Amino acid sequence: MPKPSDHSLKKFSYKGVTLSLLAFTAACSPNHLPNPSEIPGQTSLAPPLENWLQRQDELAWGDDVPPPRHSADDLEMPPVFAATPFSDGRTIPESIPVGPNEAPPPRLFGTYGLAKIHLKPDLEAPIIGAFRAGQSVRVTPDELDPYGATRRRPYRCTGRWFSIAPRGYVCEGGAGHPTADPNHPAVLAGAAVLPRAGGDYPFRVGVSVGAPRYLRIPTSAEQRATEKRLDAHLASPPAPDDKRGGAIDPTSAGHGPHDELLRYFEYAKPPLLDSQNAYMGMKISWSRQFDANGRTWLLQPDLTLIPKDKVRIKETPRLRGIDLRQNPDMALPLAFTWLTESPVFRRNAAGKLSATNEVIPRHAFLPATTDMARGPGGYYWKLRDGRFIRYHDVTIIKAAKKRPRTIRAGAKWVDVRVTWGFIVAYEGDVPVFATAMSPGMDGVSQRKHATKRGSYSIGWKMLSADMSGRENGMNWFVDEVPWVQYYKDSYALHGAWWHNDFGRPKSHGCINLSPPDARTLFAWMDPQIPKGWYAATAYYPHVPGTSVFLHP
Repeated sequence: MPKPSDHSLKKFSYKGVTLSLLAFTAACSPNHLPNPSEIPGQTSLAPPLENWLQRQDELAWGDDVPPPRHSADDLEMPPVFAATPFSDGRTIPESIPVGPNEAPPPRLFGTYGLAKIHLKPDLEAPIIGAFRAGQSVRVTPDELDPYGATRRRPYRCTGRWFSIAPRGYVCEGGAGHPTADPNHPAVLAGAAVLPRAGGDYPFRVGVSVGAPRYLRIPTSAEQRATEKRLDAHLASPPAPDDKRGGAIDPTSAGHGPHDELLRYFEYAKPPLLDSQNAYMGMKISWSRQFDANGRTWLLQPDLTLIPKDKVRIKETPRLRGIDLRQNPDMALPLAFTWLTESPVFRRNAAGKLSATNEVIPRHAFLPATTDMARGPGGYYWKLRDGRFIRYHDVTIIKAAKKRPRTIRAGAKWVDVRVTWGFIVAYEGDVPVFATAMSPGMDGVSQRKHATKRGSYSIGWKMLSADMSGRENGMNWFVDEVPWVQYYKDSYALHGAWWHNDFGRPKSHGCINLSPPDARTLFAWMDPQIPKGWYAATAYYPHVPGTSVFLHP
């Protein structure tokens, strides 16, 4: 199985500070995440569930809008499809009220990459979550002593340990650690590139045609010294090619870099280039764009820069599954036209199936039956309105025959049919959401890119994560894969924007979903991500993870 690339670590390296965060950069490849089963129960550290499940505040802005100051501490979790968030009636507190004469509670701010949240005040304690540069977490009143200076080696914090809301401990102080200073240049720059979590796509996305990754804004002379044949490239950029990632967007940003970025570059004084280029075909993400020194630059979430004229952009998937409670007419079973647009057949006066002028578009959901009839060239599925559609043009999304014995009444669980290419979310016996997905390209075999079958539960959730590996002698890398939920080792449910073939085997073993559907399931499935966090883990019995059942 492929390994995470070195670039996974370098993304979180600034000013020579590299954070050991392999735990947050695993791909559909060997896993480096803490195993939730290894995390001991800590009743004293885990408040009742209803006390910490919180909705998130929205964070979103456009390229031409200056980033907010000190307001990037919370990311909105995407709204759950219209179903009730918790079927047992639990309430979700919006925020902690602050009176008119009260100071806001103290916070810790992320500075570089991902700041680890530990189960106990010990750097070797299990990691139960993380928050990103520019985010912040609320410090609870029971601030701990500065263990690093006064206690034994196991605590290992060079500054102070803080207890944070709603659970866990964070080490403050020292290179790369969070800070209590909201005006730290890395905090403000990080806040400017946080994901736009109010939408289906946290970041903008594209495919590199081969480009350097600059660590600061290069001069015109530096660009020409670094990029061979640059003038020829600018005069004649690559032609549109959808198979290679789309077309170059020639439009400019219309504005220069924001003050927070310039202040960070002045503070960090980084070298010109990252050691890892954006090689041809690399899938990249960016948060903002700006104009400087004759070109438009894409600002990546790790504050590196890629020239916009070397990135292809194409239309991203917009497939949306069916909220079954809001659409009672779309009850299971459903037919999904996974392969191509499909002609409609009806019975003629003689009772035989014949083609009509109707065509059902690709990626449509249709109320169906499980009845089949023989017609021209083979078998046909019968739709609920009496029409027929060719057997091979659709997959039939069926309800599970029964709830697994391990799932209590009313509990959330997800049913994944690998060979049929669909996924259905349930609350107890009630299906609440259904959509198509792409499993591993090797199906359910024992080969490398098969989807592992079995019964699991969500262990780690991350708003986005880098994924990488090696295939056919070449490295591959995907920047900031959105809405990632790991259920077994490095196998995950996640958004996939680089293809639009949902229903067909496409992945290296993970469950690929359209980003809109991945966002919907990410919001609905447990564990919920607390306010201000970027990633969270489930650990038994205090923080549950939604069960996932994968079978042929």
